[in-house]
Amino acid sequence: MEAIASLSAASFLTSLLTAAVGIGGGLGLLSVMPSFMPMAAVVPLHGLTQLVSNGSRFVFDYRNADTRLLPAYLAGACLGGALGYFFIGKLPDLFLSALLGGFILLCTWTTLVNRLGRVLTSFFSIAFVQTFLSLFVASVGLLSQPVLIKQGLPKNRVIVTHAMQMSVLHGLKVAAFVAAGFPFLRYWQLAGLMIVASAAGSYVGGFFRDRIPERLGIVALKAGITFFAAKMIADTLMPLQALFG
Repeated sequence: MEAIASLSAASFLTSLLTAAVGIGGGLGLLSVMPSFMPMAAVVPLHGLTQLVSNGSRFVFDYRNADTRLLPAYLAGACLGGALGYFFIGKLPDLFLSALLGGFILLCTWTTLVNRLGRVLTSFFSIAFVQTFLSLFVASVGLLSQPVLIKQGLPKNRVIVTHAMQMSVLHGLKVAAFVAAGFPFLRYWQLAGLMIVASAAGSYVGGFFRDRIPERLGIVALKAGITFFAAKMIADTLMPLQALFG
């Protein structure tokens, strides 16, 4: 019962955070889940909860989404999910988080996006990489946000467009784990309450988002991206330091 209450509260608060500021919810929830469930269940159930969290965020404010980006993202995500399915349980994830965190920092604070041009700004490519990696590294949503910001989208459009993209990604992730035989029904009570809490958090967070000034919102987005990308690197390096220290 304690696990259900704690994870439901975490789902609500992290979903509210992402809806209001645009960052942090997925990684925040991910940091809590391993304390209350087997590690093998973390990525699939995290994907299911994030599907509802992002899907509800998109539905509540769909007019702010840049739907022109959806077809390319959907195509890339389908290909990445289909390929990633064959590698479920076969790739070590020790260094993936650190590499991804470093790449996100470069995208956010350097001209890497502009230099790589169409390769990086193609949402087909981003979706392919994100969806493939999401089957092994639970939170990869940060990868597309710097590109959305670099394209000059205002804060609200960044948040809702990103929610649209993540709905596609997590939907395909859940489908891949269903096909791989993960027993979602075994966790139906916990998953159901986390889903309801996530949807409620998205709804409440939308009211806070509208009260955050545009410039402050972009600064908060970049600060949040930087913090959580650095955390991804630190979470990888700390076990290595303990191993060799």
